[in-house]
Amino acid sequence: MSIILIASLAPVAVLLLYIYKKDKYQKEPVGKLLKALLAGVLAGLADILLLTFFSFAEVSSFSSNFGQALYQAFGQAAIPEEFCKLLFLYWFIWNIPEFDEYYDGIEYAACVGLGFAGLENIGYVIQGGLGTAVGRALFAVPAHFFFAIIMGYFFALAKFRPWKKKEYLLLAYICPVLMHGIYDFILMYTDLIKNTNTNTAILLNIGFYIFFIFIWKLATKRVNRITGS
Repeated sequence: MSIILIASLAPVAVLLLYIYKKDKYQKEPVGKLLKALLAGVLAGLADILLLTFFSFAEVSSFSSNFGQALYQAFGQAAIPEEFCKLLFLYWFIWNIPEFDEYYDGIEYAACVGLGFAGLENIGYVIQGGLGTAVGRALFAVPAHFFFAIIMGYFFALAKFRPWKKKEYLLLAYICPVLMHGIYDFILMYTDLIKNTNTNTAILLNIGFYIFFIFIWKLATKRVNRITGS
């Protein structure tokens, strides 16, 4: 079990260290960052409860692979997960005095996203083993990190540009939902058709890597824009 925990949480720790080191001017208190990390864990638990009590449709009810993948990607993953992350980010972080500069929004959101990803990762790695841990360390955990950076970017704009608070908070939700949903849809649809439509599955695999690089660069640009790197 200790190996499983280490494999699950190692990528989370690496990305936490990265985002902490990017804060060049006024480091956030470690206690507050841990609080944000806990908020992400609680967001993950809230998401589980949300899906348990408010499951609106069964995957088997969809006649097409496309519809099934779309529902799983957005209805069961991106929409509720990003809602829970933003809710707990706002609840735990919005009013703390340490949230006093733009980069803080990205840093705290990243901690929430990584807390969520860490909890999710433990479940997947327990089920799939160390092979699953490697794949998720390379893609799934960084993806949650990138979604969180985009959320944090708009979250910070909402905080420090209060005349457009509602618009930026909406973007802090919609943009991660779109990226998360597209990311999951490509993976889920590919998995559903890989045995019946090999050529399309290959194209989707290529598209997945292109999209992953896109969200990586998008998130990196947002961090560099705020930090002046």
